[in-house]
Parts: sequence; C-alpha cells; structure tokens
Amino acid sequence: MTVTAASLIKTATGFYEAQALFAAVELGVFARVSSGPVPLSTLQDDLGLHANVAADFLDALVAMRLLTRTDAGYAATPAARAYLTPGAPEYIGGFLTLNQRRLYPAWGDLTSFLKNAENLAHGAKVDDPMPALYATPQRTRSFAEGMDGYATLLGRPLSEKFDWASVKSFADLGGCRGMLTTRVAAAHPHLQGVTFDLAPLNPLFDELVASVTGTTDLASRVRFQAGSFFTDPLPETEVYIIGHVLHDWVESKRREIIQRAYDHLPAGGTLLIYDSMIDDQREESAFGLLMSLNMALLSGASEYTMAQGQGWLREAGFQVESPVALNELTTLLIGRKPL
Repeated sequence: MTVTAASLIKTATGFYEAQALFAAVELGVFARVSSGPVPLSTLQDDLGLHANVAADFLDALVAMRLLTRTDAGYAATPAARAYLTPGAPEYIGGFLTLNQRRLYPAWGDLTSFLKNAENLAHGAKVDDPMPALYATPQRTRSFAEGMDGYATLLGRPLSEKFDWASVKSFADLGGCRGMLTTRVAAAHPHLQGVTFDLAPLNPLFDELVASVTGTTDLASRVRFQAGSFFTDPLPETEVYIIGHVLHDWVESKRREIIQRAYDHLPAGGTLLIYDSMIDDQREESAFGLLMSLNMALLSGASEYTMAQGQGWLREAGFQVESPVALNELTTLLIGRKPL
C-alpha cells in the first residue's frame, strides 16, 4: 500500500469511525433498525439524538456501509444485522463495548506509556491479570461479553480448519464462559467439550448454554470445569485449545502453560494455540504489533511471533505443523504429542 498524505490523515482520524461505531452500538442503533427502515425523526426520538447532529451521525453510518437510507428511513445492512444486532448468532458488540470502555482510554496517552511503561497494572508485568477482571459480577460479565465477540468470529474457522473427525473430546483452556466450546461442539455433534476457566465464569457458562441449546443435545455434550491452568488438574481430553491466552502472560508463564498441556495430554493428543501473532520478520503484521502494544498497555504482556510460538511447542515436546490462518487477524499453531 502506498503511503500518501491523504492516507496518513485517514489513519490519524481513524478514531472518528471507531467512536461512531462504538456510539451506535451503545445507543442501540442496529437493534432499532434491524427489522426494517425507520424514519430519521423516529430514530431521533427513540434514541434520544439531538436534531442538530442526528443526520450527520446516521449518514456517517451509511457511508461506513453499516446502514442504508431510503425514503422510508434507515435500515441495517446485512453486515450490521449479522455482527452488530444483539441476539444475532455472529454478534460482536460485546467486544466493541470492551474496546470502547477499557481499551480506548488506555491508548489515550500512548506517548507517555512509551516513555515510562506505566500501564494499567501500574507498570508491572503482573503474575496474574485475571482476578482484577473477575473482581465483581458486573466486571466478570463485561469481560465475558467482550470475549464472546472474538470467540464468535473464530468458532467457525476453527471448526472448519482443524480435522475434528478423529477426535472425540476437547477442552478450551481459559475458555471464558464457553462461546468457543459451544460453537465447536455444535459444528461437530460427535464431540464432547469442556470449558476450563476460573469459577466466577461458571454461572455465565450455564447461562450461555441454556440460551443456545434449545432442543439440541448440546447441553449434554459441554460442561464447565473450574480451575487454574497453573495449579489445578487439567481436563482429561484429546485436544486442548489455548486461544487469546498466551498473550496475557510473560514468556515464562507461557512456557509453563504449554508444558502443563503437554504433560496432561495423552500420547497422540493435540494442542491448538491461536493469537494475533506477529510475522517472523516483524514487518507485515501491523495488527499483531499494535495488539502487542495493547497487551503491554493493559498488563505488561505482549503478542509473539509464529516462530516463537512454534519454538515453545517444540521445547515442550510437541511435533509442530505449519501455521494456519484462521482469519486475517488470527493465526493457529498445531502441536501433536508423539505416540
């Protein structure tokens, strides 16, 4: 991509679009227009928008291809219905809200952080960032809903890009409230799945399973097991998934998690790791590198290169396969425990 003055201005003002998207989710714009066109005046009244700015805001969402506008009013585009309407199977609004409330403020003074490394953990590389996230039921729910958005996006590609046919069971270590577990298990009815995470998430797991099972047998095939992957026995299963987990920890802890997974897996078992990994030359993965800064801002941790992740797998004893792109933001590493 050629860098021009105009492209630099677009980068510098990228937060305009981000904040417009955040506000639309927070105001409930997409829920209101998901079933059909709504006139401007009605939206102003229903959402509490000021007449002086409502049209510019909504038309900006039209230009962002999130709304359409006709004589009948504003309506959601297919993408907005799929990803931004609460209750939709692929809804990612919780992740956007997490970005708005927790991550966006943390980036507010990046220059100071780059000079003093004073992050949200007060400059420390914390031994365990999770207790603060789960300190209250409200914080637990907010974080879990944020993680739902990422898990929603990755459930389908992980179900399709790994061969589950010969596998009977899996466990998602650090799986939050089970969105990925339910997605993978639903896609493969022969699988038994476990979400392994800290106890405060158990009620939210039960709530999620109750909301998605309906008349299916999913509730009988997935369960929650409370524990820490540092101190407690891991689930007995054939495949472990560790997704968006290693980037929460310093390198010594990452090695410990991977080694414990290796030690608990049966011969022939598999470890799947995914994260927003950085290309080995550290020249192309702008998202991964910026996400690495994001993790540093939050807790003093970081992302890592594909080669680093593969190295930790080999160090633990795994046979390592070629990296797999789950989507344009996420890389999957596969380690097999020898027979």
